[in-house]
Amino acid sequence: MNKLIVFISLIFIPIYLTAQQESAELVKQAVELNSDGSYNRAVKLLTKALKADKNNLAAKYELAYAYLHTGNAKGTVKYSRQIIRKGDSLKLEAYLLLGAAYDQLDKGKESLKIYDKAVHEFPGNNLALFNLGLSYYNNNDLEMAERSLIRSIDVDHTYAPSHYLLSHVMLRKGETIKAMLSLYYFLLLEQDTERSQEAFDMLVELWKSGVNITDDSKIVSIDKYGDDFYKMLDLEIKLKTTSYKNKFEPEERLHVFVANTEMFLDVISQKYKGRVGFWEHTYLDFFKELHEKKFTNSFAYYISNTKFRPQVLVWLSEHYDNFNRFIKWIEIKMHL
Repeated sequence: MNKLIVFISLIFIPIYLTAQQESAELVKQAVELNSDGSYNRAVKLLTKALKADKNNLAAKYELAYAYLHTGNAKGTVKYSRQIIRKGDSLKLEAYLLLGAAYDQLDKGKESLKIYDKAVHEFPGNNLALFNLGLSYYNNNDLEMAERSLIRSIDVDHTYAPSHYLLSHVMLRKGETIKAMLSLYYFLLLEQDTERSQEAFDMLVELWKSGVNITDDSKIVSIDKYGDDFYKMLDLEIKLKTTSYKNKFEPEERLHVFVANTEMFLDVISQKYKGRVGFWEHTYLDFFKELHEKKFTNSFAYYISNTKFRPQVLVWLSEHYDNFNRFIKWIEIKMHL
């Protein structure tokens, strides 16, 4: 009897290994399909992969990912939870997929719980913190959203989405200056995307907000919220803002944006004497140093490239040396 058991085992092992190899090859193909956006084709391959090897966690992860992009959030929930129960190296990724699936199912509170678990289990992970911040934002808890995004930026200050979302949080909180600081920093990190164009348009609108210019006067209204220092900055820049009124040509609009940016950083350099806190060491210290090194124009034209490329290219060709020094300083300063 013992000999028979051994004989059967020797036959079974090669078959099992072959099934694992077949499953792994199917997953490899599916990964490429997911990367190309061919999610339905990936689902078919991954279903076969799991038939060949029901314990293939990579197949489950890729299937959960594909299901999320095909609108099958329940499928994503199913396979994400299986991965999380295994405690595998894909656990964090599974948490993020599960949270996104609950968002897709309009279960915001469930999503928030999942991201909170992810942050507790992976406290130094930037993506977990960002997603937690996004979930708080979607659940209208702006204070907790701000805290989570600040933690995310503290972990990785070059992660552009955190700055972008933080600007939206501060805008909803009624703190214009902080929203502008986040947008300026975001545009430095991300170029030539739909989101960067939206961010640039947001900045232009914020320059207009609270300023009403008539033929013989300027009426301004400042933020009601935030501390006195940022309210003072808000008043100062609104009093000095160059009008966008009747500026229709791209060249003119670009010049107005650059002039306002120059004035904004000049006000920061004059009024900011050093404070302690996230907003100061992340944004004010950085922009003050940038301005004092006379890189403000290079910075303003650089981030305007997302909307005014032809005009910006002309300027850059005429100011190559200063722009080149600016880029080198940025690379060193931001550890890019």
